[in-house]
Amino acid sequence: MPLIRRRRLRRFLERIEVRVGIEEELFLINRRGSLAQAADDVMVEAADLLESDSSLLDACWEYILGLDPEPNRAQIEYITQPVPPDEVRDACETGRELIRKAASKLGLLVMLESMHPVESDPLPINGTHVNVAIRLKDKPYMTPSQVCAVYNYLWYHLPTIIAATANSPYCCGGKNLAASCRLLKSRVLKPNRHAKLKRPPKRPTLTQTQYYGRLRYKLRLRKDTEFEERVVAHPNGKRLVDITPRGPASNVTGDENESPDRNRVEVRAIDNQKSLDYLHDVVLLIVGLSIHGFYLHEKEGRTDYPDKNHRKNRELAIRAGIEAEFVQDGRVVKAREALLELVGLVEDIVDEFGLSFRSQLRNGKAEIESRPALRVERQFEELARYEGKEVVVQLGSDRVIEIGGKRVRIPEGTRLVGKLTRVADYEYRRDKLGLVKHIVKAKITAGVDRPVVVVEREGVVGRLPRGVRVPLKEGDRIVQLEYVSRGIPGRW
Repeated sequence: MPLIRRRRLRRFLERIEVRVGIEEELFLINRRGSLAQAADDVMVEAADLLESDSSLLDACWEYILGLDPEPNRAQIEYITQPVPPDEVRDACETGRELIRKAASKLGLLVMLESMHPVESDPLPINGTHVNVAIRLKDKPYMTPSQVCAVYNYLWYHLPTIIAATANSPYCCGGKNLAASCRLLKSRVLKPNRHAKLKRPPKRPTLTQTQYYGRLRYKLRLRKDTEFEERVVAHPNGKRLVDITPRGPASNVTGDENESPDRNRVEVRAIDNQKSLDYLHDVVLLIVGLSIHGFYLHEKEGRTDYPDKNHRKNRELAIRAGIEAEFVQDGRVVKAREALLELVGLVEDIVDEFGLSFRSQLRNGKAEIESRPALRVERQFEELARYEGKEVVVQLGSDRVIEIGGKRVRIPEGTRLVGKLTRVADYEYRRDKLGLVKHIVKAKITAGVDRPVVVVEREGVVGRLPRGVRVPLKEGDRIVQLEYVSRGIPGRW
């Protein structure tokens, strides 16, 4: 794509307003590195924290719309306000800090990985969603044709964006399956299609849609709006895809009655970037491309960017990341070269906002390339085939476990009745703010999940809380395996 002459670009940027909204999903983990089912508790702590921390509250008023729960209680998401591009980094730092401070009050940590390298099997999965809205300053919102142009331009370059941001190489017990295991294993982030402007029928419409992996129906009665045409990328208006138009200018189910100033394009295919510099630069890349697509629409009337190799290139990007090779316009292009070309395309645009790339993304290097390899050590592998079976174990030595942030001792000789499960201890690395960037080592053993505790002299002590697992060690004795009644046998 041609570069825009600097003087013409400056005049054009003076005529537009750009707003960016970020949604970043994060993990809550305990000090051992295991997922902690504590999102609701962290929400409560965050609310209390904002009552007492006035400086954090002021920053949140400016940048954060709120915190949202996710399907798994070990996940939590912050959502930023729509902000100018030069405020995105501060907004994301504020969202991360709010969750980190709230989690720390419960003795928990926040992890930036898109997948827990061992415990995501494949769920739970996290990601970053980038929403971009561009409008002419003398107009109140993006028109359908403008949304279509920006969507199709980003869609055309999406394989390169995926290759540059693929950052989840491990999942399912520490297996290295792809550069982006998140996109490889996701049940909902499927490829969306090239978009067209279509006039919707004025009649009740029954559609099938996927809602968190389940097939559901929606019935919509079209209301007359000022948009006679809609941006149609998916025939059923599905939004849980890798990239999608949003707002009433689209046919996305649920967006039809929103305010027109909500018209935007949402890129959902982004794996979490651990450093704020990389996150900043990924957003800059997407914003710069969005502006370029908007410019080509306004100056040349372009809305159409077809690509017959899109799905194949997307798959290659997911598998190989920045090392992928694409077929573009009949020629083979390395993903790294394609990324460098896009960076060169948008550098003048972001420079006009007083911004510049801060990370090695500028030089074609993806963040995954600096990720330490994951080392996995396994013990009691012979028990793996019995995972999920009922088991009775007699401890051969004392066991110290963490419950609610407190260390609790279970004495030698105690019997545990529960389900055999996988238990792991992790080594991880944190950034300067205390956020966990990478899990670098996993020691995986067998254990008993949420067991009933039977002490020889005291009898039944009770069931341990949900999420607590007691690891096995050499010297422990399996008294019974396969099926055990949930009641405690009388002979005990």
